[in-house]
Parts: sequence; C-alpha cells; structure tokens
Amino acid sequence: MGVDPAASVETKADTKTLTVGADIFIGDRVVTGAKGQVQIKFSDQTELVVGPNSALLIEDYLLRQDDSAGKFAINALSGTFRFTTGRAPKDRYIIETPTGTIGVRGTSFDFNSSTQETKVLLYHGQVVLCNLSNTCVTLDDTCELGAYDLGKSEILGHTDDFKGAARDDLKANFKYAQSQAPLLGAFRVEEAKECFQKGFVASTQAESLVKDDGDEPAAEPVEEPCDDCCFDCK
Repeated sequence: MGVDPAASVETKADTKTLTVGADIFIGDRVVTGAKGQVQIKFSDQTELVVGPNSALLIEDYLLRQDDSAGKFAINALSGTFRFTTGRAPKDRYIIETPTGTIGVRGTSFDFNSSTQETKVLLYHGQVVLCNLSNTCVTLDDTCELGAYDLGKSEILGHTDDFKGAARDDLKANFKYAQSQAPLLGAFRVEEAKECFQKGFVASTQAESLVKDDGDEPAAEPVEEPCDDCCFDCK
C-alpha cells in the first residue's frame, strides 16, 4: 500500500490515519483529504487508487486458496479512482457508485463518482456502465469515455473528440490520465499516455508519493503488496 498524507480509514470503532502497510478490512471506509491519496494492491493483484477528496467503502473481499478473489465488492461513494483487475473471474467484481454500477470485463480504468453522475475513462478491456434504472452501455476502446446518472447511461466518445474548454474539463476530472507522476510504478497504466497526448512518466525519480506540509519531497515511496491483510477473515 502507498499512502499520501491526509488519508484515513473509518471503522465501526474509530478513525485512524492510514500509513504504508496498514491493514484494511471489510466494512472499512477509506477517506482522503485534498492532498490525500491511497494506493492499494490486494492479494489477488487487484489494484485500486483512491484519489484526493474521495471516499470508498470496502464491502466484500473473499480470497480463494489459489489467491484469486472469490468476490470483490466496493462502493465508490465520491471522488476519483483508478481500478485495475487482478486474478479473480471478472463477474466477481462489483463496483457500486451512487448512480449505478460498473461491470468489469478484465480491464483498467479511471472513474469519478458523485451523487449526480459517474464518469469513466477506459484504458483497456471492457466496462459495462449501468444506472439505477438498469440502462447500460459498454465501453471497449482505449481512451473511450462514458457516463451514467439517474436518468441515462451514455457513451461520450474518445478523448480526442473533445476540444477547448470541454477537453480542459476532462483533464481536470481525470488527473491521472493527464499525469501519472503521483502514482507508484505498479499503478501506472501504459495506455493512459494516449488519452491526452501526455508523456508517460518513466523517470525513476518521478514526483515523490509522500510530501510534508510544505510540499517538499519527502522519503522515497515504498510499494508493498497487501499480502498480509486480513480481507478474508470476515
């Protein structure tokens, strides 16, 4: 797990600040502030980034003997996220948002969720976007955008279709597609560089994950898989 400052986990008992290597359990709510960010690699190699000003609930995670997930369910309550599937069968992933669900078909994508709308930017694979009325659309092309709200689900087009202010809005909404510098290497996606013609950050000295209050680079980020997390004990 990689953690920026201003990230916490809320349990039934209390709220605690997240640190690198901390355990996250079923029922925990991960919350980040304006400078917060959490990067989680689960035991089945599923990768999840919780961006700044975001909240996410871990609803279920059952691990099989072969270290694949028997079930993986999260509720992205609000904010910005990146998700990459691991070794679980694709129909075992359940991603809920306030306006519907995202069905996963072996893929990597970024998405933003709010009480009004969910937007998705696909990098590879397929995702099925369904609103609460079960109106669905499928994204299957690199840099394809889709959205769903309480009234409709729609394919918005390719990022290259957006110009001017509309393109600037997309860049603001999908910051990780514009620059992957804040992310550990394992959480970067090669296809993301195609979406806004932004160079893929390949430097081994990309922006440090953890910064102090003065925004000066701190220690080199530590990438640790969540192998010892007790996800399957409940």
